[in-house]
Amino acid sequence: MTDQPWVAPGSGPERPDPTAPPAPGGWTPPAVPPPPGAAHPPPPGAAYPPPPVGSAPPPGWQPPAYRTVDVRPGIVPLRPLGLGDVYGGVLKAVRGNPAATIGLAALTCFALLLPTTALGAFLAGQASSDPFGSFAATDTVPDNAGISLVGQYLPTIGQLLSAVLLAGFLAQVVGQAVLGRKVGMGEIWRSTRGRVLPLVGVVLLTGILLLVVLVVGVAGAVALVVALDPSGTGGILAAIGIVLLVGLLTVALLALLATRWAYAAPAVVLERIGVMASLRRSWGLVGGPSKGPFWRVFGIRLLTAVITGVASTVITFPISLLLLGVVAATTIGSGSSDGGTLLVAQTLVSGLTALLTGALTTPFSAGVDALLYVDGRMRREGLDIQLIQSAQGAAAPPWPATSP
Repeated sequence: MTDQPWVAPGSGPERPDPTAPPAPGGWTPPAVPPPPGAAHPPPPGAAYPPPPVGSAPPPGWQPPAYRTVDVRPGIVPLRPLGLGDVYGGVLKAVRGNPAATIGLAALTCFALLLPTTALGAFLAGQASSDPFGSFAATDTVPDNAGISLVGQYLPTIGQLLSAVLLAGFLAQVVGQAVLGRKVGMGEIWRSTRGRVLPLVGVVLLTGILLLVVLVVGVAGAVALVVALDPSGTGGILAAIGIVLLVGLLTVALLALLATRWAYAAPAVVLERIGVMASLRRSWGLVGGPSKGPFWRVFGIRLLTAVITGVASTVITFPISLLLLGVVAATTIGSGSSDGGTLLVAQTLVSGLTALLTGALTTPFSAGVDALLYVDGRMRREGLDIQLIQSAQGAAAPPWPATSP
């Protein structure tokens, strides 16, 4: 038996890395356990060990507690995301890809708002009454009032359509940015142009269903009030209570449906699935109020809507006030009695402000939805494992890459 020199505890060679390849001859030195109470951190730069390539983690899988180092090949760490990770990742995606985010948003909004605003201005100009004169004096409905009203809201419809398309385009941008890939406007269009029709189908179907819920709620409230036949103070209070109750139930149902369908547009683009499949996919990923990340998704989307709404108001209110003030002063100063001029100006200003807000705020809200979709899959399906393997070149990416 060969004598070995004595080595003091803790002064010998470092404990071998259990993930290192075997030594020549097939022998692997045994792993030395740490002293009692000592932590066993992973090697520098290591993450938790992924499962074999191509295998999926079991339902409810969570990463081991000893993972202390984030794997971040792109805009967010590849782990379940917090609110700061989501907002910070979206801002990084916008700063790192200005052409594919703000530029693409401006181009999309312009392409959709130009025809809708022009048509809306034409229809708004069909009103033939003076809003400051005969209409106020005689209390009569202006001629072609319905057509004029439709024209005033056409820019809003164009803005909604552009927002839906941008939700799909930005999902592709964010999906590539998560893996650390920077893409251009042309690459995004080539990789998503085949998904435009499914995206439009998603917005039309969800919009129709939400509109049906709204109409049924309003009609139900009116029917209940008419059936109650309120008379006197008690009847009026009962009618008000019915309207408030039905209104709250309708708003709650609309919020439920909108939240559970929040991932439909990203799923259409990143998973290359159809309209109905994307709605079912989003419905299952978000989950209901009693389980799943429903309240988290609802809260973050509500906060995002408040932020973008305030930002839109700050951007557009001074511009709208200035332009409408100039038009009104010019119209009144010239003694013109054509109320259609003001309505046309209002429609044009609405289209301009929609273009500004669509280009500046829609990339943020659409990017939040896309990152929430990625986060939802990481939490419920272990997508972060596949993303880590893809970033390391050990597995294919979970969604198609863009083509230059």
